[in-house]
Amino acid sequence: MIVPSRLLGDLLEQIHQERAAHLALDFAGHVLDLERDEIEEPVSVACLEYMDAVHEAIGLGSAVPRLLEAEERLRAVAQRRTGNRFFLAGGADFTMDAARVGAGSMLDRAYGRGPFSHPSCLSVARQLQAEVGRWAARHRDDDVDERLAARRARWEVAGWQVRHIIASEPNPHGDA
Repeated sequence: MIVPSRLLGDLLEQIHQERAAHLALDFAGHVLDLERDEIEEPVSVACLEYMDAVHEAIGLGSAVPRLLEAEERLRAVAQRRTGNRFFLAGGADFTMDAARVGAGSMLDRAYGRGPFSHPSCLSVARQLQAEVGRWAARHRDDDVDERLAARRARWEVAGWQVRHIIASEPNPHGDA
């Protein structure tokens, strides 16, 4: 039997760190798309803008001003929606965690923060699987068991993550 979460771990071990950072953002984008009806538009727009800025910064290898501005905008919009400075509105939290895979160290340097440990792409992928499981449990039909709905959703998103890696990674054997 193929277990997507185990296969996901094996695949991510073989991927270059920069590529894994882009994949973490792709995984978060997929969850934003799944949950788009529950995420307020200003937050979702800020999340997408932030993810674009992170992709750009990872490619350039430095925290460009666009990244810093997009992060500040996302935090401001997300906190305004919750009214609590310790929590972020839906979607923003896991978007920021995905961004930390590739941009965490450069953001630390840009803000003059000490060295922090940042999540791996695999830990973000698992966090996003859990998020989709919680979301599916809340949106299940009344006759479906909550745990079963969550498990199915986690399985589906793990499968999507594996397929996305396979579809987006270059063929190591060239054009053959």
